[in-house]
Amino acid sequence: MDLEMVLNELSLETPIADISTARKLMSELIQTLRKAKSLGVKPILRTHSNINNIELVCNYPIASWRNDKIVDLEERRFFRSLILKAPFSEDALQEIKDKFDLSEVWHQGKLADGLRFALISDSLAVSLLSKTQWDTDFLELQITEVDKNEELTDYSEKIVHASRSSHVKQHIEWIKNRIENQLFDRQVDGETLWERREEFFPHLIFCEQVEQQLQNLKTGNPILQQVKKRLLELEKYCQIWQTGTFNPNLLPSKTTPESDSRIEQFRHQLTIKCPDGKTRLFS
Repeated sequence: MDLEMVLNELSLETPIADISTARKLMSELIQTLRKAKSLGVKPILRTHSNINNIELVCNYPIASWRNDKIVDLEERRFFRSLILKAPFSEDALQEIKDKFDLSEVWHQGKLADGLRFALISDSLAVSLLSKTQWDTDFLELQITEVDKNEELTDYSEKIVHASRSSHVKQHIEWIKNRIENQLFDRQVDGETLWERREEFFPHLIFCEQVEQQLQNLKTGNPILQQVKKRLLELEKYCQIWQTGTFNPNLLPSKTTPESDSRIEQFRHQLTIKCPDGKTRLFS
């Protein structure tokens, strides 16, 4: 399953003292979600049924926060865009649904369906920082599961978690590895690469001309995996490239500039319009 975010509904169980505090906590949650999105996590927040009626403060449900004109409009829009897919099991893979039905997950003595879904789908669990127990980058869960022999087994397991943007930063390597595993799935063809380019390669900017080139790479095309590999190498380089000119020698794969004669012969084809409207010669 794609790397998404799953809301821990237990963090919404404790009413907040006042509306002003609720606004601040929701703003903190938005910054957490934005940070995860910037690192390539899919902009979807899986929730336990419809969360709009859950009260942050007495008579101030999330629906009221979404219509609160004191709250930053972009924050409200961003949150709304993330919760369009609810409940969280709606379009999950059948394998995940089956495991969901065969297990129970508890956190500090409370059943936790959101954390159960995060565990099974290997997603990023996120919480509203309503209590100090959610101020952590990992949560320990107690799991009861039906095994292959149809017997109950009990065990504990930690899952990645965030209630602050700083928690998300602690999981950068985990996020990168999860996204890489999706990228090299054989079902991810060139068309999918283009559609999900901001998720797979958040530090790269693609020229318009690349769209058709990528979409022509179908599953089974031997070039496809090599293109994925090279794009991932460029993405990793650009994550750490802060100053100076581009240094192709730092890429794992060999890079060869175009020869003068080839540039002269194919100058028109190598001159490409960029997203900023300018045309540049690519070598």
